[in-house]
Amino acid sequence: MTSISNDLIWELTRSNSSYLVKRKTAGGVQFSKDPLNSSSKYSYSASGFANSKAVGVSLNSEGSIVLSTKKAGSFATPKSSVITTTFKPYTSQRKIYKAIAGATKNYRDDLRADAVKKASSLLYSKKDKKTFPKKVRGKKAAEFFETE
Repeated sequence: MTSISNDLIWELTRSNSSYLVKRKTAGGVQFSKDPLNSSSKYSYSASGFANSKAVGVSLNSEGSIVLSTKKAGSFATPKSSVITTTFKPYTSQRKIYKAIAGATKNYRDDLRADAVKKASSLLYSKKDKKTFPKKVRGKKAAEFFETE
């Protein structure tokens, strides 16, 4: 069985893809919803469906980080070409970053850096934000202390 070139796949799907998200604001920026795109930019170098090796990082409903990697050379079986690894919600950040870097060891360096960066932002978004009581100043502070 012959394989199709990655460049040909990108040329055929570049302007019409279900993963493409166009924004008219901000200069017509194009984003990608591809699960194997760790940078969320719509470009050939970041696309997961047009490259033989791809990395994707996402957050599942339980709050766990899911790492998806694509095996090279398994173009004929798309279902088995993607390997997913789920990290428990209580796994330390350092272990997750190290595992992502280890899983993408033979991939491109920019993909590895984007995957670690996206995992970092997903873990940060999961954290509970601290809320502080508003400080009362001026007349309201004087009234507050007079009533007590």
